[in-house]
Order: sequence, then structure tokens, then C-alpha cells
Amino acid sequence: MSRHRSSVTVLQVVGYQNSGKTLFVSRLTERWTRRGLRVGVIKHHGHGSPLNVPMTDSHRHARAGAVVSSVIGEDGTFIEWQAVDTFELLLNWYEAHVDVVLIEGYKQKDYPKVVLVREGQAEPTGLSNVIACGDAVKDEAQLVEAMERWMRHELVSSK
Repeated sequence: MSRHRSSVTVLQVVGYQNSGKTLFVSRLTERWTRRGLRVGVIKHHGHGSPLNVPMTDSHRHARAGAVVSSVIGEDGTFIEWQAVDTFELLLNWYEAHVDVVLIEGYKQKDYPKVVLVREGQAEPTGLSNVIACGDAVKDEAQLVEAMERWMRHELVSSK
């Protein structure tokens, strides 16, 4: 059983840039949402460039020094944190509101992970807690089945 156990399932999808992580996570999100699960996604922006946030009033507040700023509308809420150590804080918040958290990236975190590699690429090294590895397109069905098998096992094991 995973060392990371809470009331929600946390799974990572990792791989090199352009390995298909975003498409794979989007498809998983659609699939599991259709099944009635509430899915939350945390994406790691590890490319060294600034986040591309539109110049909204809430972003102006953040640039003025607000640690947290948000805008709430009829169709949703946008929250912006101006701190770099918010991963655990954000994960704790997600756990109170969703059934499954998909983490895109953060290779060095120790959650159960699926590793995506394109044909001809080597698997990233030094990863922990790998439950499946394959090509996001060619092996999609097998990768999804491995994740769902792991989830079923965890749900039985955690009771």
C-alpha cells in the first residue's frame, strides 16, 4: 500500500517534455469525470519560464504583492498563489474537494506514478513508486488499465 494515503487517490503522470502528459491527463480526467469521479489536476510548470497568466485584476493584485489573489465568477474561480512552496498546501486543499488528484509532472514526488515515454526514448531514471510505463498513445489502454487496477487494489487495501 502507498505511504501516501488520504481520503482521495493521488496519482502522478510523468515523462519528458512532449511525451504526451497533458493529453493523457486530459483523457483520464474526461474518462473518470464521466464515471462520476471528481478529478483535480495539479500541473508542474518546470520549464523555467514565467507562468503565462492573463493580465487580470486578480493578477495585478498578485503582482502588487498579494500572496494569494482570486477572482470568482459565475463559471468558476481562478486562484493565484505567489509562493513557490505551495504544492503540499494545494494538495491538501484538493483532497478536501475531489476524489482523484492527478499530478502532471513533479517527477521526484513519491506518489504512485505512470511514466510516459515516446518510442525510442529512455525511461527517466531515479523515479520512485512507478506502477506503469509506456507510450501515451500506443499504450494508452494498458496504462489506463494499470492505473485503474492500482486504484481498485488501493481502495480494497485501505479499508
